[in-house]
Amino acid sequence: MKQPKIWFLGAGPGAADLLTVRAARALAGADVVVWGTSLMSDELVAEHANPDAELVPWPPAQKADIHATYDRAKDEGLVVARLLWGDPAIYGTMREEVCEAQSRGLDYEIVPGVSAYSAAAAALGIELTRAPMSSRSLILTTPSAKEPVSAFARHGATMAIFMAGKRGEDLQRELLTGGYPPETRCAVMHRITRDGEVIAPCRLDELAVTLVTPDLDRHTLVLVGAALGDDFGRDDA
Repeated sequence: MKQPKIWFLGAGPGAADLLTVRAARALAGADVVVWGTSLMSDELVAEHANPDAELVPWPPAQKADIHATYDRAKDEGLVVARLLWGDPAIYGTMREEVCEAQSRGLDYEIVPGVSAYSAAAAALGIELTRAPMSSRSLILTTPSAKEPVSAFARHGATMAIFMAGKRGEDLQRELLTGGYPPETRCAVMHRITRDGEVIAPCRLDELAVTLVTPDLDRHTLVLVGAALGDDFGRDDA
């Protein structure tokens, strides 16, 4: 019986060829592949997984089904690849997943992935920490009552705001309250590197109107700050 193991793999922003080499190798060697259908393409799994691997897509699989797969890994000596969107270190459930592995005495390894904010910057052709003309700092955040976006906006840094869909009016108000000028450049990024990709540049005072589109309700990232520039960094400054 093989040594059971769980690989927690950063799947990147969605494109099959943005999986890291280490993650691709781990995925190819797994007996069971657990992956999220709403965030990852069929092509990503089809291109890298062993054709004989058992696939556990969620949904329809639930959390209990995924944990049952971990139980089977221990009992049957299986290698499980658990694909996590983007980079597992950013807005994921990594601690919970690691606890599940540890509670079963399973060996595990975490492989980082390309985050959506990196893919968004690449799509725009910009640096998020341009210097000396603009901010040298980058803030990663998501709308939260405990940590209002306005508090971070006061730093004047470039911001990458995850899970921004349905929050256009609140985001615009908080960013303006925090001190960003109305003309500050923003980019609304949806399904970056995947089918249906949307890249919508706008001014901060246009953000609420830009985000009102129902198609942008989920999986939407907003970049805002001086690093975007008037032409998204394609100048020679």
